Amino acid sequence: MFSVHPPMPPIKPPASLFGRRLRTARLSLGLRQADLGRMLGMEEQNTGAPRISRYETGQHDPDPETAAELAQALGLPLAYFYATPDMLAEAILLIAKLPEDRQQEAIAALRAIAEKKG
Repeated sequence: MFSVHPPMPPIKPPASLFGRRLRTARLSLGLRQADLGRMLGMEEQNTGAPRISRYETGQHDPDPETAAELAQALGLPLAYFYATPDMLAEAILLIAKLPEDRQQEAIAALRAIAEKKG
């Protein structure tokens, strides 16, 4: 049996670390690409969704200002999108969730662990 509609193209996987983390963060908030685009002032769906898609698939890298706006819109620290390895990115997220006084405690504890060197 033949379908009258052509098959949908497969969803392109993220091709970059930034793109992978951007897509994961967007989906975890239940946002469509067009929704995130609108949050950045890309009012028209035909403008926002394709731009976000290009960032997620690694076709284009956002300029520093846009990357910062994306991070802010998603409520995440910008460093998370670029940090390697994944364990460092996780540490950034965990510390960012703490109030500032607890962030200072966490950094002091990490510093003490690092200074022991074993």
